[in-house]
Amino acid sequence: METELIEAYYVPESIKLTDFRQESIQVKGRKYIVKYPELTAEHIEEIGASLQANRKDYLAQLTTNEVVDKIDQAIQLWLNPNYRLRRIADALIPAVTGYDQDMVRLELKRYMRTFRKKELLRFLDEEFDQPAILDDFRPRKSGGMSRAYGPNTIFHLFSGNVPGVQLWSLIMGLLLKSAAIGKTSYSEPLLPALFLQSLKEVDERLADAIAILPWKGGTESLDNMAVNWGEAVIVYGSNKTVAEIRKKTPIHKKLLSYGHKISFAMIGKEALTADHYSDTLHKLAEDISIYDQQSCLSPQCVYVEQDGVVSPKQFAQGLAAELFRYHKKRPRAKLTGEEAMSIQNFRNEHSLKSLQSQKTAVYSSKDDTAWTVIYHEEPSFSGSPLNRSVHVYAVDRLEEVADHFQQWESYLQSCGLAVEPARLFSLANMLGAAGVNRFSPIGEMNRAKPGWHHDGGFNLMELVRMVDLERDLEYGLEKYDSDVE
Repeated sequence: METELIEAYYVPESIKLTDFRQESIQVKGRKYIVKYPELTAEHIEEIGASLQANRKDYLAQLTTNEVVDKIDQAIQLWLNPNYRLRRIADALIPAVTGYDQDMVRLELKRYMRTFRKKELLRFLDEEFDQPAILDDFRPRKSGGMSRAYGPNTIFHLFSGNVPGVQLWSLIMGLLLKSAAIGKTSYSEPLLPALFLQSLKEVDERLADAIAILPWKGGTESLDNMAVNWGEAVIVYGSNKTVAEIRKKTPIHKKLLSYGHKISFAMIGKEALTADHYSDTLHKLAEDISIYDQQSCLSPQCVYVEQDGVVSPKQFAQGLAAELFRYHKKRPRAKLTGEEAMSIQNFRNEHSLKSLQSQKTAVYSSKDDTAWTVIYHEEPSFSGSPLNRSVHVYAVDRLEEVADHFQQWESYLQSCGLAVEPARLFSLANMLGAAGVNRFSPIGEMNRAKPGWHHDGGFNLMELVRMVDLERDLEYGLEKYDSDVE
């Protein structure tokens, strides 16, 4: 059997780690030995010093356009289906995460496209009127000039529930010319390390401004050293993880946090016609099934309007059938005992209600917890236990739903919409005021576009420090010109 060694980490060339543990993974007749470093706080300190030096000597000297070009070159490698590292990712990420192999392959391909040069330039333009402000002082419309400085160093703390999210954060840091330590989760440590190897193929000096290091979450000595090292901290994870890192982060440091959020979908009666009904169901099932709802962008509730060709209850039954078909094509990952028990409790709670009233119905897979649809005749709002579990609420009019979000404002994320154009802005205004920060078509809920305002905020703008040259200073300095007339 062929064997290949895979490093689930990346450090600058000057760093020599000596202690490792290994895991063996077999995929389709091929054996992979995945290597994890055994880290100490001293390692973090040494690696951090190397990254800072590499940034100062090289990354900080590049223009933003040069950084964009080099990222694009690395991304172009990944758009080749025969690229060696992409083939490794396609094989190993499903084995490590349990996600369906075709799902991972298709979603990674789509995801990588979002980092091509044209998309990165759009992203920069979205955040800055003049992206060159990251390279030099640029004139301001009100007079004077300004320059934006990114943090010298960023500590990224990643969750491992959705492959690829880590790249978004790392690339964001590169655009700001920041050295970075990316702490990966053992749930998915591979893609960031593989991507850094691609960046190394393009430009080793650029790649050596970043380290990818997996360690067990909550390891105090390593977390503390990394937080102290970063001028800015970006954390993805549960609310508990975010709260713990927030406590460790001094008040003078910038902290971006992305904790638990809930998304939902709204289906207007216009999407429940004979022409659109099947397509709407198919796309919604995909939104619910991609990465088994582990993304905050995936819907956990669906509001279905009355007076369509099919009733909300029939829609719930149709959604159950679509989830069944999707599971046959792309099975859900195997759950832990705790996750399976959570779904079973979810079903039991609502099965009991269905026995007491016809206003509740449970449609679910037989003999396993592969998918679950809970139909409610009375609208409300609630999260689900994830892993392809969803509430369907019947509503007379979608415009009446916002009242149910009052206590959930800080948790709301995306809304998938299927309504006629005339209703778009009235619903968006109403739901935006209620706390929703992103609207997308059904079928695209998991695919946020570059430049989107993650959790309602800016991305690069939240991290930079602006420096102003006042207009009066420009004029005042003229008198010191020895050649002044």
